[in-house]
Amino acid sequence: MEKNFGRVVINGMMAAETERHIAEQKAALELHPTWAEGHLHLGLLYRVHANRVSEAKSELLRALELNPALADAHVALGEIYVAEGDMARAREHAEYAAQFGNPRLLEQLQRYL
Repeated sequence: MEKNFGRVVINGMMAAETERHIAEQKAALELHPTWAEGHLHLGLLYRVHANRVSEAKSELLRALELNPALADAHVALGEIYVAEGDMARAREHAEYAAQFGNPRLLEQLQRYL
């Protein structure tokens, strides 16, 4: 019982910390709405929350709209598509990511699929 209580406390603390970071990132983006990396960071923070995947996708797509060469945004978006079972979109973003310097997702897709 004590181990579960500790996990609950730690999970609560981490969720609160993530929410604080999300609020900070949103405030920064209010000042700099065209900051592609800021949208990437916010999208990555939203991914931490399983129930905020659509917000993550929206932020990652905005980051790519502002900077199509943002390889890490392509990787993160591709990973979301893998989880959703949309392998065509996942591969598309994996290929873009590799083109822009991050081949990790493409290598994983080639290795495991």
